[in-house]
Amino acid sequence: MKKSKLLQAVLGVILAGAPLFAATTVIKSAVNDKNVSAGYSKDSIELNRIVDVINIIETNFVGTKTNKNDKGEKTAENVATPSKEELYKGAVEGVVRKLDDPYSEYLSTEDLKDFAEDMDGEYTGVGMSVSKKKGEPLEVVSPFIGSPAEKVGMRIKDKITKVDGKDILPLTATETVKLLKGKENTKVEVEVVREGRKEPFKVTMTRAKIKLEMVESKMLENKIGYVSLLRFGNNVGTEVEKAIKDLKAKGMRGLIFDLRSNPGGSLQEAQDITSLFVKDNLIVYLKYKDGRRKDYNRTLPYLGDFPLIVLTNEGSASASEIVTGALKDYKRATIIGENTFGKGIVQQVIPLRTNDAIKLTIAQYFTPKGNYIHGKGIAPDIKVDMEELLTLKGYANDSEQAIKNRQKEIEDILIKDKGAEEAKKIIAAGDVQMKRAIQEMNKKLGIK
Repeated sequence: MKKSKLLQAVLGVILAGAPLFAATTVIKSAVNDKNVSAGYSKDSIELNRIVDVINIIETNFVGTKTNKNDKGEKTAENVATPSKEELYKGAVEGVVRKLDDPYSEYLSTEDLKDFAEDMDGEYTGVGMSVSKKKGEPLEVVSPFIGSPAEKVGMRIKDKITKVDGKDILPLTATETVKLLKGKENTKVEVEVVREGRKEPFKVTMTRAKIKLEMVESKMLENKIGYVSLLRFGNNVGTEVEKAIKDLKAKGMRGLIFDLRSNPGGSLQEAQDITSLFVKDNLIVYLKYKDGRRKDYNRTLPYLGDFPLIVLTNEGSASASEIVTGALKDYKRATIIGENTFGKGIVQQVIPLRTNDAIKLTIAQYFTPKGNYIHGKGIAPDIKVDMEELLTLKGYANDSEQAIKNRQKEIEDILIKDKGAEEAKKIIAAGDVQMKRAIQEMNKKLGIK
């Protein structure tokens, strides 16, 4: 790997690649030994309570569940007691769940492996970034471009309430994602609640190997460069750097950087990419619980003063907002499109001694000028509303047939949702955000 990093992963979140001690500060203060000793004593009592409960369960618990046989008659079935290891894991899960934070969760060894695969951009599932609190539906932050989720028309802000008929409201995000993942070419049915539709509806997705080619680049008319980034996965900073250098070698005069429907990822990669565009040292800073501030400064080399436009929408989240926020603060780029998602907090994967981990919200992040965007997002300089389905660009290595298939699927969804006449207008208008970006770039270049 390019850099030594703590194991990182993404579910529509930013993970700080800071070392473990950055999240576990030793506070030296005027606390006497007696008070410290009293604290340890109380911890010991509480831990013994957990141990006692687990031992009582192991010795005494008799579980049953009620099923129905072929005749519709109720039958009772004994349930095996979970192992001690499973019960202790459940205790840890309960502690983290009590935080009521959709981004903090317990991660088993298997979960860590899945997250690592996600950051490398390859796994088997339905392909969408999500957010979830216990007791609430799973909300789609962004369907990954070209994924099974995108192909069936899943949208930003869609809410999933059931997976294969199972109520997921009591589950965590990780538990729900496990239900969505599975073997390649198997099907999974979800129940979806969508704003503007009176009744929930069901969608069936065919699981696939998700291999995201995260960086696409090409030259547009008038030597306008275009780079699209799907997610902030491992090593995308150097990929974006190479793409821009290649475009510059071909005579690029200005760049459109497309972060639409990009759900985020690694803080380190956001730091790297922003460095390519700004001369100023500070990229973003974090504030921790104890009041400490940590600055994240430039890393990669500055690539020049070429005109720059950034495209955003509601699916532009976390790491996308770090880049956008810095470029807007320093007036380095014109932001075109829609308000971003609004995720201004940072998570860290903290390993435990038992080869599992917790993912914990450990800081708030602020743009260089001190703006805190959580829950608000970043407003564009030029607002251009657009049907979000038309922003789904596909993989960089899509075949012509795949592109045609996706366009037909989008057309069918629009006709179903909007009606034939309105769908025709939307399709005819096309990517109005991109069109406006090209128009504004031509102005910057003095081209009429």
